[in-house]
Amino acid sequence: MITHIVGNRPQFIKLAPLYHALEQAGCEQNIIHSGQHYDENMSDVFFRELGIPAPYVNLMAGGGSHAQVTAKAMVGLEEELLNKNPELVILYGDTNTTLAGAVVASKLCIPIVHVEAGTRIHCKTNPEECNRIATDHLSDILFCPDDISMHNLQKEGLDHLAYLTGDIMYDTYLSIAEKSADQMSQEDIIVMTWHRQENTSDRERMDSILNLVRQLGSKVVCPLHPRTRKCLTEYGLMEKAKAIPNFEITDPVGYLEMVALMQRAKLILTDSGGVSKESAYAGAKCLFMLDADVWEYLVRDHWIQKVNPEDQASVEKALQFAGRAEHVDQEDRPKYYGDGHAAAKMVQALKERNLI
Repeated sequence: MITHIVGNRPQFIKLAPLYHALEQAGCEQNIIHSGQHYDENMSDVFFRELGIPAPYVNLMAGGGSHAQVTAKAMVGLEEELLNKNPELVILYGDTNTTLAGAVVASKLCIPIVHVEAGTRIHCKTNPEECNRIATDHLSDILFCPDDISMHNLQKEGLDHLAYLTGDIMYDTYLSIAEKSADQMSQEDIIVMTWHRQENTSDRERMDSILNLVRQLGSKVVCPLHPRTRKCLTEYGLMEKAKAIPNFEITDPVGYLEMVALMQRAKLILTDSGGVSKESAYAGAKCLFMLDADVWEYLVRDHWIQKVNPEDQASVEKALQFAGRAEHVDQEDRPKYYGDGHAAAKMVQALKERNLI
């Protein structure tokens, strides 16, 4: 039995191709949902769209501080792993769910696979960076999306566990892109995602982000994360957000609709590491609202431009970047993250290690 542990949107997207590849290899599998994202539009819809079975349990660990979410997930995971006794646990990305799974599985002596290993922003004040480092060092097999991630693991003495597979999110993106291509009319828009703690825990920060949106001028479509909506309301900023003429706030969307949005976008404004990377797949350059070089190649190639909404000089540069943005054809998009067959390479590596 292989147990996949997931808890948020990017993890569902990463899970799908590997689940299907392992299914074809004849492996018995189950899925545990930590409940870190418990809104139906942030969770259930992804399983339906990606053709993967619903998790057999939802631990309902969402809500609260980092410690509270991690602790609730750990308690629930320990009970489930002791009960099901899997031979392998697969973890994804860098969330509190990932860290909880790594700690619990390692203490139960269950081999751990970490998908999207080795990514670093070299800043431990970022909570996800702590999750990445701890998970990589507790895991038994590490699957890397690019050669920079491989190099990071080499510096940390983990290269003997690492495989360069490419980005598994690209597998999913390619499988969805064709289906979603005709869902919406083709017009230039800016697609926005906004959810990070750094951008939602302070009223002035949120206000500055709204000012940035207004200055962009072009239509900005934002499927609003439940936490962001809650914070805007609590800070008394929701009415200001709704009054911005070029700002279209929607409910969270499924992956099919999100891919369709990105495919018609000329620019993506986000604080999500996963979405900033997906921008390269969609052909829309990216304004990134965190002071972190998440994907070094994309920053180097000026595909991703960082913006600090509270610094007017940074905003001016961002507006110039946005003013030049236009949708990029397939042949001119960056190609650093594999060939769309990461899941097959992962299955082969697991066979070589006699883990399946």
